[in-house]
Amino acid sequence: MSETLLTFVHISDTHLSHDPDYRPFDFRFPVRRGAEALVRQLQNLPFTPDFVLHTGDVAYNPDPRAYVAARGILSGIPYRTIYLAGNHDDPAALQQTLLGANPVKTPFDQEFDINGVQIIAVDSNGPAEPPAGMVRPEQLEWLEGRCAAHDERPLVVAVHHNALPVDVPWLDEYMRMVNGEDFHRALLPARARLRGVFFGHVHQNVSFYRDGILYSSVLSSWVQFHAWPGQADTLVDEAAEPGFNLVTLTRDQTYIRRCRYAVT
Repeated sequence: MSETLLTFVHISDTHLSHDPDYRPFDFRFPVRRGAEALVRQLQNLPFTPDFVLHTGDVAYNPDPRAYVAARGILSGIPYRTIYLAGNHDDPAALQQTLLGANPVKTPFDQEFDINGVQIIAVDSNGPAEPPAGMVRPEQLEWLEGRCAAHDERPLVVAVHHNALPVDVPWLDEYMRMVNGEDFHRALLPARARLRGVFFGHVHQNVSFYRDGILYSSVLSSWVQFHAWPGQADTLVDEAAEPGFNLVTLTRDQTYIRRCRYAVT
């Protein structure tokens, strides 16, 4: 079996509020209960991941009180956690409250080396009409430079918004990154070593390839949306369970295990 380089947990879209009873869409359980159940799942994993990747929408509204509540819940994750900001987030409040950052980074781009794997997290909250996203030109230039550099490390890229179409009209026309094709082109110089682009935002498990590059999303800890081909309306999937993904990188493979859990 090929040597394992890295294993991480992909989570997203916790949408936490300071109100413990906050329950948009009149969903069957409050947002907080879904996040608390997620943390319990991670506390009881039968192995130790190298890190947890949260691809944004930590809070449901950019309210400073929401990040205090999020810190109280998500600090129960017993592993290093990398946070991205989503379209519902206040990137500054997220950095200050969850990460203790001072000063904060604008845009909130990040780069790490973990076990010899390059991790790049890109802030996709550029000037676009929410819930759509955008990566600014200077970010694209930076990203392309990192991807074009002579670097033999495997590469993982994380972002909140879906950069490319996912074959669902309301997600593609209303929700995605408005310059997603430019984002994709910036990645192309690294496609031989790029092991996956991991995103949130769509509240769905979706995986697809473009030009040999894997794109993979994850479920929310709260509500999931129906996403049938051709669907034009936002429809809540009342029966769907929340979940998280386990991502393992070996020398020659990327494995994604999709996990679900019940909220009682």
